[in-house]
Amino acid sequence: MAVRIRLKRLGRRNRPFWRLCATDRRAARDGRVIEELGHYDPHLDNADKVKIHRDRVVHWLKEGARPSKTVTELLGHLGLDASGKEIPPKPWPKKKQPPPPKAAERVAAEKAQAEAESVEKAEASTETPEAGQEKVEAAEETPEAPSPEADTSDAETPGSGEENASA
Repeated sequence: MAVRIRLKRLGRRNRPFWRLCATDRRAARDGRVIEELGHYDPHLDNADKVKIHRDRVVHWLKEGARPSKTVTELLGHLGLDASGKEIPPKPWPKKKQPPPPKAAERVAAEKAQAEAESVEKAEASTETPEAGQEKVEAAEETPEAPSPEADTSDAETPGSGEENASA
């Protein structure tokens, strides 16, 4: 009998969970198994993704069981090769961060612009009191001239005398 070490799918829709099984090569993917050797949950962190019974996996590999391609990669992450020998563990690939949506980019740009404006205002406010003090000192030194409105209100209008004389 040709034994394969492969994954058996469990879980639910859009949330798979896999069991690592020793099974007959002719059996269905989710069919009858000889022995369950561990499990693989792709939704967990890298350290917790794969749990196996290491001694049983090595036993089956020594007996001639052939791992599937996916199982070979998983065993490589745990420090085993396809023949059951110890190797340095292969690191897990890093997840790529998806680019932010355009709305998030726009909000970030507006936030950066608002911060830049607040910095400019802060710089301007630190310069304004010094300039304001100089203006106040200059205003105290120069005497104010009388306003032109005050001069015209006291003086008689040119046509007013004639009107009074005729009346």
